Amino acid sequence: MGCPKSLLFLPPKQLSSCVAAGIFRDTRGVALGDADRFNFFPASPLVSVTHVIEGELQLVGDRAGRAQRIKPGHTKIMPRQFVLSPRDEPIVSWSAGPVAALTVGFYPDAWMQLGHGFDCELVPDALAAALSVFSLNQQEETSWGQFTEQFSQAWQKARSRNSFPDWSGSDRLHDWSRYLLNRLAMAGPGRSARTLERMIKRWSGQTRQSLAFYAAIENLHRSRIERPDINLSALASDAGYADQSHMGRALRRATGFSPAQLNRLIETEEPFWCYRLMGERF
Repeated sequence: MGCPKSLLFLPPKQLSSCVAAGIFRDTRGVALGDADRFNFFPASPLVSVTHVIEGELQLVGDRAGRAQRIKPGHTKIMPRQFVLSPRDEPIVSWSAGPVAALTVGFYPDAWMQLGHGFDCELVPDALAAALSVFSLNQQEETSWGQFTEQFSQAWQKARSRNSFPDWSGSDRLHDWSRYLLNRLAMAGPGRSARTLERMIKRWSGQTRQSLAFYAAIENLHRSRIERPDINLSALASDAGYADQSHMGRALRRATGFSPAQLNRLIETEEPFWCYRLMGERF
């Protein structure tokens, strides 16, 4: 019957300061049991927009552990297109049958520059129209190119209208966080710490502490990939944690699992396909 298709798309240069990445998932033609149709995602500072091309997605909840015990049907059925704001807890979805869907992650400050708030639940018209060009009747890479080409026009208008500060984009949340903090430093002379905190919250939906949290989690899995034989104590130190316990608490907050549990699930369980696709190891 084959395997589910999972694809990672990176944005073209003209969208790299707005879009972090796109993820495509297609389970059509694949025999999956109920337990294998869950989708586990970590906490994220990004705004995510999902376009369900075929099938149906149901939101299980924001606790990974809870999803392992929930009965299919006790879920929230999501519309064909929906927005999820930045979240500080893991999230889980489920599909009752085959599904094909595209999820696009947006940097929060770019989302705001587009004129949308973090409480936005409906996909804005220009973005909805661009997502709708993604077709199952052609190669996914071709559809991604058509989507990014169409949506780039809306982004360029927003940048021009709002004098968006120059940033070339990156594939690392750490770089985005550093960019925001540098931007804050330039706006900071003469301002109180409370004012600066409100500014970073308005731009990103995050506190400076939260930005550091996500950057550290990213550094953690990159260190594991670069040094796969490193022991947990050294890994924690490399990633900037005080000790192994501190690292474990941070990872559980972001994913719902301890490092040992998560690595085992990534290697063995279908619902953790997103972690495999992103190359995340802990």
